[in-house]
Amino acid sequence: MADSNTLNRRDFVKAAGSAIAAAPLLSNHRFANAVTARRRYAIVGTGDRASGMWGRELVEKYSDLLEFVGLCDTNHKRAVAAKAMIGVDCPTFTNFDEMLDRARPNLLMVTTVDAFHSQYIVKALDRGIDVITEKPMVIDEKQCQAVLDAEKRNKRKIIVAFNYRYSPKHQKVKELLMNGEIGRVISVDFNWYLDVFHGADYFRRWHRLRNRGGSLLVHKATHHFDLMNWWLDADPVEVTARGGLEVYGKNGAFRSTHCRACPHKDKCRFYYDVTKSEKRMKLYVECEDVDQYHRDGCVFREDVDIYDNMALIVKYSNGVNMNYSLNAFMPFEGFRLGFNGEKGRLEIRDHERQLYPIDERSEMYLTKNFGQREKIAVPQGRGGHAGGDPRLQDLIFRKTDLPKYMQLPDSRAGAMSCLTGIAARKSIDEGRSIRIKDLVRL
Repeated sequence: MADSNTLNRRDFVKAAGSAIAAAPLLSNHRFANAVTARRRYAIVGTGDRASGMWGRELVEKYSDLLEFVGLCDTNHKRAVAAKAMIGVDCPTFTNFDEMLDRARPNLLMVTTVDAFHSQYIVKALDRGIDVITEKPMVIDEKQCQAVLDAEKRNKRKIIVAFNYRYSPKHQKVKELLMNGEIGRVISVDFNWYLDVFHGADYFRRWHRLRNRGGSLLVHKATHHFDLMNWWLDADPVEVTARGGLEVYGKNGAFRSTHCRACPHKDKCRFYYDVTKSEKRMKLYVECEDVDQYHRDGCVFREDVDIYDNMALIVKYSNGVNMNYSLNAFMPFEGFRLGFNGEKGRLEIRDHERQLYPIDERSEMYLTKNFGQREKIAVPQGRGGHAGGDPRLQDLIFRKTDLPKYMQLPDSRAGAMSCLTGIAARKSIDEGRSIRIKDLVRL
């Protein structure tokens, strides 16, 4: 029986106006006329992600479907640098409204600092523009409400770029659960590890500030919460969490503004030499005089106010309880995942990056009650995020034959994943359990 706190799925879809978001963007009935002409495509926020996956890669694969009409960034130098990297000849802007007025896009990609996603999404929807947004869709419940209300009143389309769903190995997990291999899922153990390279990188950048990224519970863990919502085909209902900052920020014995200027670089384990990346030199270092943003910021700056270790218990609408943890200072990168079912257990161990030799990159085991342990072949994909990036791009921009359960993540998926992290953050701050239904108004 569903919990009394459950958000009704049908009512939510109706309220959010997202029922139209299940089909591929360019093959949706509402866009039938647009398939014969290229969509007018613009990007706001021209950093790493925009210039790569949502920029150059789209030029190389979908130029028959997309016309780049504008690039916008508050840093004019970065917009110009990204334009050269993408390889397009379109105007650049520092004012978002001016870009909408002059470039007249009908499809917008949002890849800005997380805290500003909502304002650009709402403005675009209010102008009748369809939106693709990087995760997280928003960073707090007020922004979430604003986006859902804007989508409803404008009857437009939002797609949230949850590329992790489209990794073949994650699809395999979904299919095993759907096929009832372990019966009804009772509980889940989910531990995610960020290593001392990737994990530390969040503390160098704007992500270290919760008013920019909402904390790693929102910026990073929204990926994991979306996977779990999708795997379980259920909604989060209640979240109880604990968290702390134990390694980065004020915990450092010394600090500086950024690595290049640091007098302690010879003894700092977290020293990062950004000069070795030509792309980041052009996108960030050569643009520092405009906004004073350092891509190689010190991980020990005292203004760090996010957590580097987090633990949650999440209750779902189908009665499942998930124990989840995220640590950002590990010697390896990846996750351990276990689904405990009435008929057995499905276990996954994934090694995204290691500092020591391993026999296999991913391992998956299915153990039946009163039965044998079976090793499951783990499919590997090509491309970014274990093959998820190119599959997501194809699903958005071309007709595909992926099954219904692989449909595009919509505003509802974006909201439910974000709200799990938002609830966890509030739970840590307030020392109590947080109900999802208390965060948004339907």
